[in-house]
Amino acid sequence: MAFDIRALLYNIPEVKHPVEKRLPFNTRLKWTIIILAAFFILANISLYGLAQNSLERFEYLAIILGTDFGSIISLGIGPIVMSSIILQLLVGAGILGIDTKTPEGKKYFQGLQKLGVIFFIIFEALVYVLMGGLQAIPGYTGIVVLQLVIGGFAIVLMDEVTQKWGFGSGVSLFIVAGVAWRL
Repeated sequence: MAFDIRALLYNIPEVKHPVEKRLPFNTRLKWTIIILAAFFILANISLYGLAQNSLERFEYLAIILGTDFGSIISLGIGPIVMSSIILQLLVGAGILGIDTKTPEGKKYFQGLQKLGVIFFIIFEALVYVLMGGLQAIPGYTGIVVLQLVIGGFAIVLMDEVTQKWGFGSGVSLFIVAGVAWRL
């Protein structure tokens, strides 16, 4: 009995597409506003167990990554972008032979991308905390990492909701929101 990676990739939880082909403007606007409000609320929830450190050194990076360092969404869009770039390079170079023009190929590509996002959420959370970017109070390292992982998954789900139910992509929305917030 061999392990089938496709079975795993096709069963990763996702936000379902709406039943209607074209959603009304008001529905799209409502979901975009809800996600934007959730983004700002999560950006104001500080990480529990975070030591006093110099978060201002991340000020400009926070704008690019659509985040607010020191909050539960400190990872921002980083894991999504990193997974997407690496997977597109591998497919474009022909290292991964995935035909993204077929429905089967698209589904496989999206599953691999989501698996990559999960990997990068965990990896980046560990790197930020263990390398001292976000310093945890001694004994709270695991709690801070767990909060970052939960925040990373929230960003991924909010991105999916925006793509399927709102306007544009969540990644773009979070970058614009971060820039507007800083202005």
